[in-house]
Amino acid sequence: MAQEFADKPALDPHIAYCGLDCSGCDVYRATAYDSDELRQAYAAKVLDQFKIQVEPANVNCHGCRDNRPKSGFCAWCQVRSCAMERGFENCAVCPDYACEKLDQVHAAMINVGKAVDGVASAKINLEAIRRDRGLS
Repeated sequence: MAQEFADKPALDPHIAYCGLDCSGCDVYRATAYDSDELRQAYAAKVLDQFKIQVEPANVNCHGCRDNRPKSGFCAWCQVRSCAMERGFENCAVCPDYACEKLDQVHAAMINVGKAVDGVASAKINLEAIRRDRGLS
């Protein structure tokens, strides 16, 4: 979704367990800005790209690490479930980094264009966290 909101404050980063920055997610943005226009646009995009009917009123998410209900893939993400069960802030701090579940999610992100030079943007974020914490 290309529409920018110059009149809205920039969203703070919200790094998901997998490393994805939720503040760039269409659903998160629609919720944060309480924008029915963004909800409609997201529902139209999902229908066009994936042939899945989404009710715009259900396009709401407060971020991966928030306990309120999730939309779409995030509602049943195995990486999210695993990190929550293990009590991790994100996968960067996991002693099993990078596991097969995380690699699969990152590969899926590349396939849907959430990548920089062929590397999932989420993986780039986690690698930066690992470097900053001396874990790599």
